[in-house]
Amino acid sequence: MSTNSLFTPFHLKSLNLKNRIVMAPMTRSFSPNGIPTDNVASYYEKRAQGDVGLILSEGTVINRLSS
Repeated sequence: MSTNSLFTPFHLKSLNLKNRIVMAPMTRSFSPNGIPTDNVASYYEKRAQGDVGLILSEGTVINRLSS
């Protein structure tokens, strides 16, 4: 099985990726009180320098009471 297609560009409408490698969010609960710190920015910066085509960052939670 060849992995060559992972390293080819991908284009869909306005999305243009230099390759097809996608990094899932891996910093679950890394932001204290839901507020990203410089450590979070540094974490994603290092991953971006590794030539990942697309990085999905962690989400934040809105702490809202439901009724």
